[in-house]
Amino acid sequence: MPSPDSTDVTFQLPNLLNTVLPFSLKENPYHKAAEIKAYTWFDSYAVYTDHKREKFFSHDYGTLCAWAYPETSTQSHLETCIAFNLWLFAYDDMADESGLRQSADGLKLGGDISIQVLTDTDVAVPKFKFARMLQDFVEAFKVYTQASLCQTSYRVQANTPTIDEFIQIRRNSSGLKLVFAFIEYAMDLDIPDGIYNTPILNSLVEAAVDIVAWNNDICSFNNEQSHGDTQNLVYCVLVEKNYSLQAAMDYVAEMFLDLREAIPAFGLPDVEKYLKGLEHWISGSMHWYYHSKPIHLRMTGT
Repeated sequence: MPSPDSTDVTFQLPNLLNTVLPFSLKENPYHKAAEIKAYTWFDSYAVYTDHKREKFFSHDYGTLCAWAYPETSTQSHLETCIAFNLWLFAYDDMADESGLRQSADGLKLGGDISIQVLTDTDVAVPKFKFARMLQDFVEAFKVYTQASLCQTSYRVQANTPTIDEFIQIRRNSSGLKLVFAFIEYAMDLDIPDGIYNTPILNSLVEAAVDIVAWNNDICSFNNEQSHGDTQNLVYCVLVEKNYSLQAAMDYVAEMFLDLREAIPAFGLPDVEKYLKGLEHWISGSMHWYYHSKPIHLRMTGT
């Protein structure tokens, strides 16, 4: 088995768009107006300047959110979704590509500071409509930072997890449960606690996470292996067993659709809208990967 940074490693990108054919692609009508406001907000913190800023915005995160959240109830809701995704991608860049890539202590400090901000004990427990969604978001963020730290530890120790281990870590380190939490806010939904936390809905969320996260790993594998990064599902599969990633993607997509068919028993319009929101995220993110020129360059080198 060649090392991840070996020039002998070859990989043929599967036709992943076939996976999302059952899901429609829509664009949020507030796209451009919301993007301008969210980008202006992000720029006010001077996270990136000069060529780094140009590179960051060239990924077109506004389009990703316009496709992933096409049915926001207001423009301001899309602005918030874009703003959070800008922060999340910047945080992810910090964890993966900056000095923190090899620093578990530094990454933990960044996560601890963020959690402290989100869990301010001096603020009263919220009672408004999105209070439960906000609490779910905070809990998902805690798990996200822990999983990111675990993945960094594997990277620092040059260890490759098993496929099953990696899938479990990736479900949380991908940050997708965070952006999925925003579906309720984006679409102005109110899903009862007793339904939101049912096993079948949790399984649907995990299936959606797997589809999007595995697509990310497949598309980014060429770039990551060139830097010797083994924290990628493709590399875990290459090490452990030899089977088609497309077959795995198709299996997860079929699992999602099978679970989707079992949901109508809930009989609640907001649950149906939430499931449609998951489908929008799957379809929107998949199309965005092939729309974004910088990502295409990392995938193909051309």
